[in-house]
Amino acid sequence: LADATITDVNGWVTGSVEGIAAIYRYLDRHRETSRDGSWKVYGPYEDDDGRDLSWLVKIDDVDGLKKFEFYVGARGATGQESMDKLIDGQLQVKENLRTGGFGLYFDAIEAHPEMKDAKDELNTFSGAIQISFERDVDAGSKSIDVKFDDFQILYEGFLDDDTFFSDESYNYRLDADGAGTFHLALYGQFDHTGWSGPETEKMILDMAWNADGTGRDRGQILEVDGTGDLLHGDLIIDECFKSGGYIAWRTINDPYVVDLPDYNLGAEDLCTVGADALP
Repeated sequence: LADATITDVNGWVTGSVEGIAAIYRYLDRHRETSRDGSWKVYGPYEDDDGRDLSWLVKIDDVDGLKKFEFYVGARGATGQESMDKLIDGQLQVKENLRTGGFGLYFDAIEAHPEMKDAKDELNTFSGAIQISFERDVDAGSKSIDVKFDDFQILYEGFLDDDTFFSDESYNYRLDADGAGTFHLALYGQFDHTGWSGPETEKMILDMAWNADGTGRDRGQILEVDGTGDLLHGDLIIDECFKSGGYIAWRTINDPYVVDLPDYNLGAEDLCTVGADALP
C-alpha cells in the first residue's frame, strides 16, 4: 500500500508540474490577451472540447521565479471576476535545483463538474491541497510534500457511501544515495477491511529505507478521539523488508492475532532499520 501510494502520488505530482511548466513555456512565447499589473493574462478562452467551460491563465516572472494562476468558468465568461481559481503556484530553476509548488482547489472542480471524467462521477471533492517539491538534478535527491487543507472526497456508491478526508500531510524524501522516508495520514471509513464499520478512523502509513533497499514500515488504523468501530480496537502492523521488498519480519498487534494466527513471521532483530527512523 505504501509503495503504491508513493508511485501514484509522485507520478501525478510530477505529471502536473511538467504539464504546468509546458503550458507556461508555450504561453510565454505568445502575446498576452491583456495585462494585470506585471501579470500576463491569456483568455478567457472557450473550451475546445465543447464543454460548458472557459479558461484563463495568468503568468509572471520575477527574477526567474515563474508564477502562474489558472481559472475556470462557464462558457462565455468575460473575465477573472466571473471565474473560479483552479490552480496557482510557482516554479524556479536555479543551477541544479528545481523547486516550487502549486495549490489545487477542489471547490472549483465541483462548481464546474464538466471537468470531471467518468471515473470521478461518483466522487464529490471539496477543500484544497498544497504541493511543494525540491529536486537536485545532479545529486538525484528529491522531496515532495502535500498539505491537505480541509480536503475531502465523498464516494457515493450504488450500495454504500464512503468519506475520506484530511487536514494532515503526505511527505516523501529521497536522498542522493537512494535512502528515504515516506509518511501519509488521512481519515476515512475503512469498512472494506471487514474489521470496521461505517465510523471514521485515522490511517497512518510510514516507511523508511536504506540506500541498499532494506527498510521498515508501519501501518496503523486508529480510533479518533475515542470513536471508531474497529473489530479489536486500534490496528497496527509493523514490517521490515530486505532489498527487493521481501519481508524479513512482520507482526500485527495482539488482538488481531486471534483472527490471523499465522500472520506474524520472522524476528525484529533481522531489521536493518530501527523504528526511530520512521517519520
